[in-house]
Amino acid sequence: MSHAKVRRHAVALEGVDLDWVEYVTRPGALKEGTPFFLGSDMRPLEPLTSCFFELAKRLDAGSLQDYAYDLMDLVDFLGALDPPTDLLSATEDELVAYRDWLMEHRDEPVSAATWMRRRAAIHNFYDWAVDDVRLLDRRPYNRRKNGKDVLSVSVVNDLDVRHLTYSQWRFLKQVGLRGLLPDERVDRSFRGAAPLRNSAAAELAVTTGMRLREFSTLLDVEVGPPRRDGSAGLVDLEKTAKYKLPRTVEIQHATLREIDFYRRTERAKVVHAASRTLHRRRGELFVVDDINSRQGKLSGVLHGRRRTFVIKHMDAATRRIAVIEGDRGLEPMALFVGRGGLMLSHQRWEQIFEDAHQRALRISEECQVKDVVPPVFKIHDLRHTFAIFMLQLLTELVAEQEAELRRLGGHTAYLADHISKSPQLTVQRLLGHRQPASTMRYLRYIRKTNLLVAKAIADWNAQDTTYADYAARLAPGRAA
Repeated sequence: MSHAKVRRHAVALEGVDLDWVEYVTRPGALKEGTPFFLGSDMRPLEPLTSCFFELAKRLDAGSLQDYAYDLMDLVDFLGALDPPTDLLSATEDELVAYRDWLMEHRDEPVSAATWMRRRAAIHNFYDWAVDDVRLLDRRPYNRRKNGKDVLSVSVVNDLDVRHLTYSQWRFLKQVGLRGLLPDERVDRSFRGAAPLRNSAAAELAVTTGMRLREFSTLLDVEVGPPRRDGSAGLVDLEKTAKYKLPRTVEIQHATLREIDFYRRTERAKVVHAASRTLHRRRGELFVVDDINSRQGKLSGVLHGRRRTFVIKHMDAATRRIAVIEGDRGLEPMALFVGRGGLMLSHQRWEQIFEDAHQRALRISEECQVKDVVPPVFKIHDLRHTFAIFMLQLLTELVAEQEAELRRLGGHTAYLADHISKSPQLTVQRLLGHRQPASTMRYLRYIRKTNLLVAKAIADWNAQDTTYADYAARLAPGRAA
């Protein structure tokens, strides 16, 4: 269910005296993103509709959408059996057959991790059907005390850590994202849109370790202009961070300068062109008229109500529709602006980076530039790059400090000293990992491929001091 679509498309029905917008936004109404399931008679399809009404009380819109598609796929599979069956009549054997079909017999089998998400959707449905509404006396399958059941599969938890060397990163940025040729000349055949925006966003990701959902939803007011003293900018993340874990991200001066160049060129042009479109959609937008920088708050009108938000507590949906009155009308508050003046979607960013990767591969082949672009690339690899290099550099700096302390005849460090200087804990904090085990994967990767990483680090350090300077600032502050 989408409140925005109701506002945009709701029409009065003859004989029905009902304000649709007021009805869907009233206190106690269904949460935004709750799925509806309709049968061929256009009436609510049970038991899925009631199940998701209950799940909506504790799951976010993204999880609800994923689970909805997963269970719809299961319903289609069960309906195609001979004889056909449904969710409430399915047996253990039929659910196992669904798992095997997905993982072994389908044209494009799913991974173990994807199946485990579908298994979670199945668990949610049967937990609701048995425990909450008692549509069933028992689940179609038995669950052991350790949580295992016949639908369980082994999942390899080791992270596929891919990182870029400096030359790979430079080629992807300049050739793939900015549309240049390997010799830095402009490629007149390049047809990509907003190269400055895309390369600035990539630079932000690779020098901070921010996830896609984090850097793509930043507001312009959160990332100020470059500081006169060349110091880094700080951004507080919370609502848009994974698991909503708060952390502070440090944006280096060089990255701030690149973002500011984009802000004064491409972004300014898009903002000017989008004012008319935003004016037509004014009733759907969060129109901000007061920015309290000291308290980090925005105030304005959202759907006819006066609202005030702490910026770091704003979710992605509210950030996406935040605008402010400018000299030429409404202006988007998003840092990275797409066509029409609003934030780009998750899918659009993935497409931008996929197109850039494919272009880089093609140009490297045409220009016979070998071993520059990795054959596989995802946006998340920029985060891996940041994590690996920072962990390696911090480890080297702490080792140097310990060696210097011993050389000067200093005392052995106490446990608290080791903890405060721990590169692993520092990187865990920088990345916003909830569990140390997530950061340990990078450490294991470094140990297994030490020579490769050492060469990559040297490549970066010879060209750009961003990582080395960042690590040097962090390490002394944690020295005993």
